[in-house]
Amino acid sequence: MDIPKDYLSKLQVAKKLNITSERQELIQRFVDKINMERVGTKWEPVIWKQINGLVAHVGIGDLYWFYKECEQGDSFSKKFFGILKSTRVTQKK
Repeated sequence: MDIPKDYLSKLQVAKKLNITSERQELIQRFVDKINMERVGTKWEPVIWKQINGLVAHVGIGDLYWFYKECEQGDSFSKKFFGILKSTRVTQKK
């Protein structure tokens, strides 16, 4: 995947997060990958709090698996939100 030229400037403008744990670093990876796909589309960039809220119930070991699964899909963000949606549906039943 090619990184858009203006992506780094957009990251520098974004509020800096003081990453102090392994979990925070993993969530930041999710945010970066999703936002890279959203550059140049109608979708707004996600923020750290949004992704953290969505994966709050997921343990660190499972986050590594989840990240790997999302990378193997055609679209990282589609796979990310698809897995979350499918787990919510199965939990409600």
